[in-house]
Amino acid sequence: MKMASLRVNVAAFRRLMQEQQWSERDLSMHMELAYSYVNRVLAGKRQPGSKFVAGALVLGLTMEEAFFVDRVPKRTDS
Repeated sequence: MKMASLRVNVAAFRRLMQEQQWSERDLSMHMELAYSYVNRVLAGKRQPGSKFVAGALVLGLTMEEAFFVDRVPKRTDS
């Protein structure tokens, strides 16, 4: 059974970084996460985990701003 997945809204993080004049290193520091982890998530090389979600909330972003939910279509039997 497939489950819905969470995808990062990279544009929202880049916009915040630009507004705050932060580098990715600054962003990771404010999220209290390792730079390499934040870099990989923003580059699409790694899925965001609960620590990344918590870090986004610490920044003041809402779930709706920071993430997209990819829903699995309901199966219809014919």
